[in-house]
Amino acid sequence: MQLNKLTDTIFTIDDFWTRQECEDFISKSEAIGYEPATVDTEKGQKIVEAVRNNYRVIYTDIVLADNIWRKLKPFAPSQIGNSKAVGLNELFRFYKYQAGQEFKKHRDQSFIRDEVEASYFTFMIYLNNDYEGGETTFNSLTIQPIQGSALIFLHDLEHEGSSVRRGIKYVLRTDIMFRLTD
Repeated sequence: MQLNKLTDTIFTIDDFWTRQECEDFISKSEAIGYEPATVDTEKGQKIVEAVRNNYRVIYTDIVLADNIWRKLKPFAPSQIGNSKAVGLNELFRFYKYQAGQEFKKHRDQSFIRDEVEASYFTFMIYLNNDYEGGETTFNSLTIQPIQGSALIFLHDLEHEGSSVRRGIKYVLRTDIMFRLTD
């Protein structure tokens, strides 16, 4: 594994997962079953295809979060302000993008567990690369998805899941959790 610091708040990790690990999680997510992804609105969660038209599986697994965190911790941002990184959010989201699907420009929301613990960084693993398009695009930086590679970035950064032109793209996403130290 190799950490690539692209900016102060965007990092990739080469070969975070093996091809087999990625394929196993694609199979697991397909067995659970995908549903149209929603977005947060003032009236709650809604399907808004003008913003995002991909599919999603929500999957909770504390053991998986702990196992990935042990591997990720040496590479992850360890502190932000008065808060120390303490692990991964056990609420995982698998995303599936078919040809023509995308998630337009947006900022990721923080997962707030309680008054002292919240997420500040997104953590994603690209599960396949047998498709065209589907880059993760920031204002002046484009990340080419590579099977098994991980992407870490600050929630506050505007980005998009660019349209898939051919094939199907799979991603696993969660959050890096931070706890106040003072």
